[in-house]
Amino acid sequence: MQNASRLTRRLLGATLLGGMVVSALAAGPAMAQDRSLKVWFGRENFIPEDQFATFKEEYPDIDVEFEVIRLEDVNSQLILAIRSGTAPDIVQIHARDVAQLAQGGVVKDFSHMIKEWETRFPETYGQLAPLAWEGAADFDGNIYGVALYAQSIYLTYRTDWLDELGIAYPLETTDRVLAAAKAMSEMGDDRFGFSLLGCCNSPTWELPQFLAMGGEMVDGVPQLDTEVGIAWIDFYQELMRSGAAHPDTPSWDSGQMRAAFIGERAGMMNEGEHIYVEVHKQVPYEEGKWAFERLATRPGQTEEHKQTGFAFPFIVTSANEDEEAAMLALEYLSRPEFAKQVAIRYQPTTNTAVSEDPEYLAAKPWATDISPLSSNLYNLPTHPTRAIQIYDVLQELRDRMVAEPDADAAALAAEYQEKLNTAAGL
Repeated sequence: MQNASRLTRRLLGATLLGGMVVSALAAGPAMAQDRSLKVWFGRENFIPEDQFATFKEEYPDIDVEFEVIRLEDVNSQLILAIRSGTAPDIVQIHARDVAQLAQGGVVKDFSHMIKEWETRFPETYGQLAPLAWEGAADFDGNIYGVALYAQSIYLTYRTDWLDELGIAYPLETTDRVLAAAKAMSEMGDDRFGFSLLGCCNSPTWELPQFLAMGGEMVDGVPQLDTEVGIAWIDFYQELMRSGAAHPDTPSWDSGQMRAAFIGERAGMMNEGEHIYVEVHKQVPYEEGKWAFERLATRPGQTEEHKQTGFAFPFIVTSANEDEEAAMLALEYLSRPEFAKQVAIRYQPTTNTAVSEDPEYLAAKPWATDISPLSSNLYNLPTHPTRAIQIYDVLQELRDRMVAEPDADAAALAAEYQEKLNTAAGL
């Protein structure tokens, strides 16, 4: 996976006029040399393999320029680009940020062009799951683009290690996860039970576990000062207290967390399906040595289990002046032949036609097994205007949960509830 090298690639059918975006005067069909699009992808892996060559053949009057701006950096980069007049027409972001960017006038309501898409390209439109639109919409239902890729976090574990210990699975509840993780850590050979994230990344892993345990979010604010919130904090603390997690966890980012499982040192982790591509390379799924299940619930839980999903939508920015060109580019990216490429090597797609494609099923032998879990995901709820601030508070709490395992969980829940409420302007 490459980072934001900012190495821009251009596909030219005619000479670009100084790299200018389409003129505001071009309200109707533009002159061929005037039509251009700039697209920012959140990862190299999201770029179609033909790099818009098919698009260029079909629409020779539209030039496409694209580059990678990491999802972690895109919000600040986009705002700067809007101010300097260098913003892209289409940008890939986290779904949690759609409403906030819309409120700031950074992205544009594209609902009318989605209707145009449905009329002109009914086959592609009909293949997209509801999450494709929900993940690109605000709380009022205004659609700003399309979420072609979405994933969830699952409890992932070494079945061969559990078999060796005589532990039955699925594990289902947090007490059984803790017991299994502790037992794995006592197996020797430098093994340990649960690979955890300790720093540096957003709480994309921990918030779904909170919701799976029956946690509630009110207007996008997690309710931590509750029985569920305290149990959620204590679950992570106990993994550290018991020695089930590695002692260096407080300094681990997502790469180190994943490497421990992929490198066959850790027996469990909570992780997204896209990482199974790398796990499969090291330990082929067909060997039956690892499996997954939905995130664990609390023992005796009566609240609904929520298996949440989060998307990485392509959004049309307020800098776009050629809405038809933007719509055509989104339709091109949505086609199953291109969505399948990304789904095979990286993130699951919301194009439902891909899930039945023989090439996809051959490349991801776990696809059939994971389908019952992934086909009915809840959209991860977020605050309409302060999602970033709330995630910052949750990240700080996550870091403390693993760094301070002996801290009082109830006190942490109360302290961070207050911080969350302040971040939300309550």
